[in-house]
Amino acid sequence: MRTIYIRKLRFEEARIKLERELHDAFMQGESYVEILHGIGEGILRRMAIDYVATCDFLKLVETDPMFRSNPGSTIVEILAPSKEYINRLKS
Repeated sequence: MRTIYIRKLRFEEARIKLERELHDAFMQGESYVEILHGIGEGILRRMAIDYVATCDFLKLVETDPMFRSNPGSTIVEILAPSKEYINRLKS
C-alpha cells in the first residue's frame, strides 16, 4: 500500500501533491493508498475526503474510528485495473 504524506503542507501544495500521487498510484495499478494528513484542525483531512469524492476511480474506505490504527490518516481504495493489465497497455 502506497502512503501519501501531505502532513504539514499548505492547503494548495497538499492538494496538488495528493492529486498527482493518486493519479500515479492509479497508473501503477495500486489497490489501496493511505493518505497521511495529520490530526490538527482537520482541514487537510476534509480536503482529501472531498477530493476522493470528486474522482470516479477512488473510493473512501470506511473504518470504525475505534479500530483505526492512525486517526491522522485516511485509506482510499483505487478502483482500477490490475498492475498486469496496465503494464500490457503501456507496452
